[in-house]
Amino acid sequence: MKRRRFLKAAGTTALAAAILPGCNSKPAGAEKPNFLLLVADDMGWDDLSLHGNSIIATPNLDRFAQESVQFKHFYVNPVCAPTRASLLTGRHFLRTGVSHVHGGKDFLALNEVTVADVLRDNGYRTGMWGKWHSGKTEGYFPWQRGFEEAYMAGLYQHRDNQGFYNGEPKQHKGWITDVLVDYAIDFMQRHQDEPFFAYVPFLSCHAPLNARDDRVKRYMEKGISRALAVVYAMVERMDEQVRRLLDELDALGLSENTVVIFFSDNGPAVLNADLTHADRETRYVNDLRGHKGNIWENGVRSPFFVRWNNHLKPATVERLVDCCDLYPTLLELAGVRNPHNRTLDGRSIADYLYAETEKLKPKYSYNYAQPAWVPTDEPWTPRGVKQEYRPVTPEEKKNLKLRDQIISIQKENYKLMMNPGRIDEMPECAEQGLCLYDVGEDAMQQNDIKAEHPKRVNKLTGRLERWWQSVLRERNSFKMPVFLIGHNGKKHSTVLAYAPYDISKDVKCAFDHTYNWRQAGDFAVYHIRVQIPGSYRVSLDYEAAEVKGSMVQVAVNGARIEGVIDDPNRAVLGSMDLESGEQFLTLTISNASADVPVFDKLYTINLIKT
Repeated sequence: MKRRRFLKAAGTTALAAAILPGCNSKPAGAEKPNFLLLVADDMGWDDLSLHGNSIIATPNLDRFAQESVQFKHFYVNPVCAPTRASLLTGRHFLRTGVSHVHGGKDFLALNEVTVADVLRDNGYRTGMWGKWHSGKTEGYFPWQRGFEEAYMAGLYQHRDNQGFYNGEPKQHKGWITDVLVDYAIDFMQRHQDEPFFAYVPFLSCHAPLNARDDRVKRYMEKGISRALAVVYAMVERMDEQVRRLLDELDALGLSENTVVIFFSDNGPAVLNADLTHADRETRYVNDLRGHKGNIWENGVRSPFFVRWNNHLKPATVERLVDCCDLYPTLLELAGVRNPHNRTLDGRSIADYLYAETEKLKPKYSYNYAQPAWVPTDEPWTPRGVKQEYRPVTPEEKKNLKLRDQIISIQKENYKLMMNPGRIDEMPECAEQGLCLYDVGEDAMQQNDIKAEHPKRVNKLTGRLERWWQSVLRERNSFKMPVFLIGHNGKKHSTVLAYAPYDISKDVKCAFDHTYNWRQAGDFAVYHIRVQIPGSYRVSLDYEAAEVKGSMVQVAVNGARIEGVIDDPNRAVLGSMDLESGEQFLTLTISNASADVPVFDKLYTINLIKT
């Protein structure tokens, strides 16, 4: 028997004697626990039979929950990347450079410290396999953010996934949910004698939907649509894979020294035309209001289960907790101090785990949905025109007003919401754009009680304004990514065209490209950091249905090159010398044909060291 497992077996009796009956007090002097963090994707509160869904089959997650401390009021963020930024850093995602899910607004700023960084530096082995969604160019990958090993799965390829393992492309056969668990099991087997942090962010049940036909057919026989049947089949397969992980912990003798955590990154997705209104009525068994992408309860309330066998007694906690609390809680359970003095929006909830549910002061939690942002000379209203991927420059950030945001503040059960939806969807909020709910008594958010609580509204609004100003003072808030040139000696560096620091008025940003490049003077500015100075060959990747010889220019620190767009997909502009350090790269249309766009879609600017 290996040393760590022997010590576990020999120490079980002594450890049990050192804690109170019910295994619900903090053990003194125990070895560092392992952490297994499991995160579902787009799974809602209602997608568990445990929560009243009589159609879906989740026996393993139900059993796991019943062995855990469950949280009734655990909140994540409305969409994927923001929740991941908060859980990794303990900071509200807006402080970290993340403000949305694509368009360059999903990059965790390079100077942020992750929980994997801290645990690795304190003796933990760290691994991650699955959906990363915290940056997708050099310097931002999971193997560069504290994880010793990582498989960054290709997004939403539920079968035959093609991703990257520690920077190298890798193709898998079969269902990705099984593949991720295979990775995690192998990692736990190899590091069973060392403390480890294993992070498994699943891709289920994010669209595009895909599941085994026999499972789908079985659910359709229960009288639901094919689309909803696929959702439930995807969750069921994930449920089975969670059981595999828990069984492996038992087989390795690690269950009593492993904290296992499960939650979802946001509420259920509407999925456009895939799920009908009837499907949603069937799925939302608790009648929570909203869905993924908004700040109503069903968009941000998530299941949250924490199991630590023989240490934590199963219980249900009704205090307010959010995903920012993960970082400080894991550090406390590991006996590790937070190594930096950055503002944390989270706090350790270890006391709640040990049934000391009245020990902590009331918590304030903040949530935010990407607003329909437009330039400051076009005031935003809840009926505004979306330009959600347009960058917010530092000057524009100064003019972002709280009352223009889709935002909420919650103090335990009292939730004040500002502009939570279109005016025709929230007539009770139309006059002021404000709603107040007691979500403990009114989880469905049917009764706006602001008129009965004017003082509470004023206090919450004042605190929300102070918090908002603290966010705007953060260096990383609303900041677009810095692209690293020559990172780790790599010759090929990529600047993503859709993630500019600034952009001219008529050029538009989409989630993975820019478009509407039509006239001379159209430009985009990119923040770069050159780590290896020297000569770089510059090229552009794009789509252009018609090519009429427009001229484009790239400039960095006074150095300029110019080239002709005479190919429908790629233009090589030439070479330029780059100095080391932070600087700005500007792409400009210097001469354009008036009748066709220069680029239909511009994807990347490539810099190759020569």
